[in-house]
Amino acid sequence: MLKPLTRLLATTSACLMLMAGGAGAMEIASVNDEAITLKELNYAVQTLPEYRKLQQEVLKRVIINTLYYQESVKAGVKVEENLVTENYEKLKSQFTSDKVDFDKLLASQGKTPADIKNGIRKQLMVQTFMEQLDKKANIVVTDEEARLFYDEQPALFSTPEKVRVSHIHIALPADATDEETKEALKKIQAVEKELDAGKPFAEVAKAKSNAVDAKNGGDVGFITKDSPVAKSLLDASFSLKKGERSGIVKSLDGYHIIEVTDRKAPSTMGFDEVKSSIKNNMTKERLQIQRAYFEKSMADKADIKIYLK
Repeated sequence: MLKPLTRLLATTSACLMLMAGGAGAMEIASVNDEAITLKELNYAVQTLPEYRKLQQEVLKRVIINTLYYQESVKAGVKVEENLVTENYEKLKSQFTSDKVDFDKLLASQGKTPADIKNGIRKQLMVQTFMEQLDKKANIVVTDEEARLFYDEQPALFSTPEKVRVSHIHIALPADATDEETKEALKKIQAVEKELDAGKPFAEVAKAKSNAVDAKNGGDVGFITKDSPVAKSLLDASFSLKKGERSGIVKSLDGYHIIEVTDRKAPSTMGFDEVKSSIKNNMTKERLQIQRAYFEKSMADKADIKIYLK
């Protein structure tokens, strides 16, 4: 049985084939009752600077897909008709609405349901053939190979030290005057007095902080020493224990008071925890390499002419 992704790819392929047809007047959206047609969308896409590069890349993919289809025919690949019908019905449901009649849409392009089903059938054949190739490749990743990868890439399986931070921020513009700086300092000092008097940090943050996270009680979430945060704030945050609060900390954009609400020590996942995922990823990478070799081999043997310049 083909995987759900395979069926999705088949439907997507047929969908693109359908949209590539001649139904330029097909309405795909509207703005205040003014229609936007597929022809307008296609024109807009074609005027993009990257369109030509994308066009060439897609053509290469279509050529490879055609080669795969030809090989699937040679290999005698068959697909179940119920899968073709299932994908066709999904495609039809995507294009059918109160403004679009699918059968009329097909007719307007000179296409029939049989044409679309044939496109779906071809793509399912390609996917089946590719799955057969993958199975024949018999890629095996040993525990030893996975362990070697694990040992050589420790950073992939390590989590650095983290602290969860809440802060109260009294903002200052980069070009703040001496008077503005003094006023901001007074505000943060008043905030500090409220906290010293026992007011909950989150309550004061919601009332006094200028930061966007004020609505969350100043909660920033977890940060690491590599987080894009001012050095003065990082230094203060990582110097505190869980439940501790900093004094007034100055940064380029104002004054802060920081509270650490949680800490997580650095940790490393054990090999047994990640062995399965390592082997799966290594298998996928090797299959991709195998496919690339096979695609080059097909292309080298084929008579391919490209007329698009």
